Amino acid sequence: MTSQDSSAPRGEEIIAPIRVRTAPAGSQTAARRHPRRMGVAAVLLLIAALTTGGIWFSRHPVETPPAAPPVLPTPPLPSAQASSEPLQPSPQPLPAAAAPASPAAAQAAEQAEAVRQRLASGERLAAAGNLSAAQSEFQEALRLDPQSQPARAGLQRVTSRMAAEEFRRWMAEGFKALNAGDFTTAQARFLKAKALRPDAPEVAEALAETERSLRTARIEAARQRALTAEQREDWSGALAAYEEALGMEPALQFAQQGKERAAALGALERRIAFFVNQPGLLDSDAQLENAGRLLQDIQAAPPVGSRLRAAADKLEVMVQTAKTPVRVTIESDTLTEVSVYRVGRLGRFGTRELSLRPGTYTVAGSRDGYRDERLELVVKPGPEPIRVTIICKVKV
Repeated sequence: MTSQDSSAPRGEEIIAPIRVRTAPAGSQTAARRHPRRMGVAAVLLLIAALTTGGIWFSRHPVETPPAAPPVLPTPPLPSAQASSEPLQPSPQPLPAAAAPASPAAAQAAEQAEAVRQRLASGERLAAAGNLSAAQSEFQEALRLDPQSQPARAGLQRVTSRMAAEEFRRWMAEGFKALNAGDFTTAQARFLKAKALRPDAPEVAEALAETERSLRTARIEAARQRALTAEQREDWSGALAAYEEALGMEPALQFAQQGKERAAALGALERRIAFFVNQPGLLDSDAQLENAGRLLQDIQAAPPVGSRLRAAADKLEVMVQTAKTPVRVTIESDTLTEVSVYRVGRLGRFGTRELSLRPGTYTVAGSRDGYRDERLELVVKPGPEPIRVTIICKVKV
């Protein structure tokens, strides 16, 4: 302590001037970045001030004055650097530095910040219309914090918007295909929309309209197939097409009439083929009569195509030929009894002429004491007469 200090009256407190250095602007920014360092510095300054005051009081015990002097205003403290640096306000006392955080708390804070960033990114992307990317962000936030209600709500909101946009897209594509006549594609698109909103009335109405259009298109396709089959005289194919149309709409008049026509002409074609493919059937009087009735049915039938008409004409010629008799001469010895099956007994004669329809006949001869004789007579159509001889010559 100097002599000036000893000259001070006893009982008065001497406060040593404290030099305060103003920090540059860059240091203030650094102080804001490092609050813990500033707090430590403040604590050290406070301890230094208390220590200095304690030493002084230990050397200068305070005596109780007889009377309290009047309180005078304290003059401002002199500063050693007042001439070079401006005085700065005294820093406020800072709280004691907090204890360093645990690793678990630091990790939790870092995870919370990551969740916050994901949520903010998801909201920005959703506002911009990038719903797929927003969905990914909310899903990542939920992965980081499965209990995050904002992440769950954001994900649900974005998912609902995506489903609504997908629903509108399927409906738009369905109506586009419907207007273009692509009913199968339209039905497929509307069914996808129904999977998203099963109870939506617009979906039910669109599907009903598509079903009506699809049924109409299928009926028209069946009608075209039937007409094409009739032009080819494919009566079985036409019948199948008309029956298909009736299966979709039983009251279709064109299908009812077409089915009846195709069935009738198909039956005629089969009956004609029965005789044309087996000419020998006309040798029978009964079958010849049936063929004649068939020709009458053809005349009464609906107009037929060229192929069926040609088959009918061929059958008519066969029937006329089968009905035209051929002259047949039978010779014998006047001793043999002659008979012709399907004609009758002719008796004994030397020569006999018959008019027989084309076909196959059996001529038999018999005579007492002689072996019976038989021969097959095939009468073919034509103008040339046929001559046969039958005589029993072998004795028994």
